[in-house]
Amino acid sequence: MGGQVVVSKLVTRPAVALEGGRKVLRVGGVIQSVQVDERYVPDIWDAMLPRRRPANVLILGLGGGTIATLLTRRWGPLPIVGVERDPAVVWLARHEFGLGTLAHVEMVAEDAFRYLRRCEHRFDYICVDLYTAGKLAHGVFGAPFLRDVARLLSSEGTAAFNLWRSPYVGDQVRRLRRALAVREIVEADDNLVVHCARL
Repeated sequence: MGGQVVVSKLVTRPAVALEGGRKVLRVGGVIQSVQVDERYVPDIWDAMLPRRRPANVLILGLGGGTIATLLTRRWGPLPIVGVERDPAVVWLARHEFGLGTLAHVEMVAEDAFRYLRRCEHRFDYICVDLYTAGKLAHGVFGAPFLRDVARLLSSEGTAAFNLWRSPYVGDQVRRLRRALAVREIVEADDNLVVHCARL
């Protein structure tokens, strides 16, 4: 595996390890991404995939690129933009998890909130998976962020939100319903994946 990685000023350091014969990206001890290869077994990430082939994709919280790789395996190359705020994680996605070989995946090292505010493109599928070390980014259920997601979602598009099961999940879903139409909630182990469309 690669050498030392210089990380940004985050409180947790991303680390790649072999676990059960596959590469795993952990941040603060929490699994953020897994390698997708012949040993991969369906997991939470599969529950996040859209039901139909999207025309293009925005992934907020790229991590090691598990979602980008699964989308590519299922539907072949399609335009994907992956936004990840930690440049060290982007480096690991490119060099340790093979995203550097996927020419159709554009990796953006930027804060997802800032990216959404400045972006003018519409996307057919938006994946929101903004966790670091098991903590959801502050503001994901705020009206400005959800309005931006709705604004960038195509008329027939889907947005998938990855949520931990917690005492707050009911309130989180209610907040989603204020900005988006909740179409499906999928239970996957300790997570709920909420698939939404534009109102």
